[in-house]
Amino acid sequence: MALKYKVFLHSYLGFNSNSTLFYGDKDAVLIDASHLLSDSHRMAAEIITLQRNLTHIYISHFHPDHHFGLEVLKHAFPRAKIVGLHQSVHDIVDVSNDKVDLWSIDRFGPGDIPGSTTIPLILEEPFVELEGQRIEFYGGYEGDSINNSIVWAPSMKVMCATDVAFHDCNLWPIESNVARRVRWRKDIARMLEFDPRVVIPGHCDEAKLQILEDVMQNTSRSYLDCVDWSIKYLEFYEEVYNSAGSAQQMVDMMYQRYPLKAEDFAIHWQARLLYPHSAPDWLTPLPGKPGEIFLNPQGGYDGDPPKE
Repeated sequence: MALKYKVFLHSYLGFNSNSTLFYGDKDAVLIDASHLLSDSHRMAAEIITLQRNLTHIYISHFHPDHHFGLEVLKHAFPRAKIVGLHQSVHDIVDVSNDKVDLWSIDRFGPGDIPGSTTIPLILEEPFVELEGQRIEFYGGYEGDSINNSIVWAPSMKVMCATDVAFHDCNLWPIESNVARRVRWRKDIARMLEFDPRVVIPGHCDEAKLQILEDVMQNTSRSYLDCVDWSIKYLEFYEEVYNSAGSAQQMVDMMYQRYPLKAEDFAIHWQARLLYPHSAPDWLTPLPGKPGEIFLNPQGGYDGDPPKE
């Protein structure tokens, strides 16, 4: 049986992230968990109904919206090996306590954030096998944070962009700066060097699920739209970053071109960080103090400095 995939889109409060299940006749491999435990509960129930043996859960990078939900999944699928690349695992270890403390806020309600993180095992080789077919992992990609990785299923010509590319969901420029966003755009384009038929965005909206399902069923079709969309979004964001004079103006300019609900708080938070003195009260409150939030695994901040 040829491999197939199923994409699970998580909630708005769960950052509109997604997880992808690759599966064959008997076994399956899951790419990424969720931010909220409730989202992983829903996903686990759907995976169980597919009646496949989940052999591995791969975690693409250290951002919590890709691994917090492991607390649920490890209990639902105790035989599945939770794995990641060497850099990703070390990053998760380094940020483990800080990220749990950061996101244990009223925004998510009691009990929807784990009390501690689940640490993946380090893969000896950057791939796993699924019914004789390789699922390959490539690190070193620039995305909405440092040390992102992508996933490639060569037998299907399907790629999981994880947090390198989004589609119809606001990107996360908070943990990047001007120079890093240049690399980010290059790395988005670099995914096309694999000659994929499908690139699954790491964050998207509900409409993309049906498109991805249709493309999986009809192998004569392709879906690469998130690549060009993400590059254009970042190019426009750079124009706004260079021309906006206030938080209100930044948000208004972004909304005029991209009136997106999915992860809109990312733009709110970026505007608050860049314009801390003039940001209007209606913007989504930050989940902590500037300088103490959105830190990289070394405890530093990779974002652009405030403009006022």
